[in-house]
Amino acid sequence: MVAWITLALIVLAWAAWLFGGVFKGSNRKLLYLSMLLVSGVLSLFIYFKMGAHAELEQLSEKHQSFVELDLVQLADKAQKKEITVLEFLTELRLRSELDPDNKEKWLQLGQIFLRFGEVEEADQAFVRAISQEPGDASRLQVAQYYLETDQQAAYERAERHINLVLMEQPNHEGALLMQGVNQFKQQKFQAAIDYWQRLLQMREPGSQSAELMQQQIARAKHQLKLQQTNNIRVFVDNLSDLPLQQFSKAFVIVRSYTGGPPVAVRSVALAQLEQGVLLTPNDVMLPDVDLWQAQDVLVEIRLSVEGIAQPGTGDIYGRTEVLANLTPGDQFHIELNQTVN
Repeated sequence: MVAWITLALIVLAWAAWLFGGVFKGSNRKLLYLSMLLVSGVLSLFIYFKMGAHAELEQLSEKHQSFVELDLVQLADKAQKKEITVLEFLTELRLRSELDPDNKEKWLQLGQIFLRFGEVEEADQAFVRAISQEPGDASRLQVAQYYLETDQQAAYERAERHINLVLMEQPNHEGALLMQGVNQFKQQKFQAAIDYWQRLLQMREPGSQSAELMQQQIARAKHQLKLQQTNNIRVFVDNLSDLPLQQFSKAFVIVRSYTGGPPVAVRSVALAQLEQGVLLTPNDVMLPDVDLWQAQDVLVEIRLSVEGIAQPGTGDIYGRTEVLANLTPGDQFHIELNQTVN
């Protein structure tokens, strides 16, 4: 950046001298040639001493110090903070580009990115791996790596890859099984049941695989039943009277009457307000807090202008009276009639 700024200033100086009428004829040509020579020498000096050349030399030296280490060893060093994460990620990118047609290296690279929570970087590596060997097997292999994590963003990318397989082959048994697992992990139990029911229809009745599939479906149904009752639902009574276009998101909050941080918070899109908003123990904010054991609480719903959890000017909200406690299955109807100033 310093080099380019310096060069730009030199060009501006040339323009002022060459076209400002100060120098004419042979003097102008002599000035032009001399400044060209000076700028060339200066640019080379800046490049080698201050600019990209110095950075490239540092990168090369760092790369040479990592040559004897494989990716797993590098990842261990990064986790132990023996090298910085930035140095680690830079080395990963460099190695992948040195062998761009190696599918296994791209897969390994993607797995390591996932290990460090870099889902977007992992996806780029996995896409490169798939491009080396396009097909259902590669996409499902990548989806399996995503499913082995505990990150919502990874589940969403797994869903995308599995869906691409199902678009081409709606009855692909492996894809149906994995999509059911994916939905189950995301606690979308009805969707998991639907995928596994489709797969069950392809199994021989009474076979071991059919029995295993039925067990999975029964497990999902049990979790769905718990999910349907292990919550409270909050409705906005005056929803049709509100200028929803002025807001970007809604928040349902359970807070203690005595103050302090919220007990539980759930953010939802405004379109979800019509069906009422579910709040479950999964929305609890504090560790080791049981939503159903919290006492003297308020249930509040707020429409946010800026879409952030912190109240902001112009937000509107409403809340219940003080509640001794919450009971699974409770429903609350709240009118939003207060404004944050």
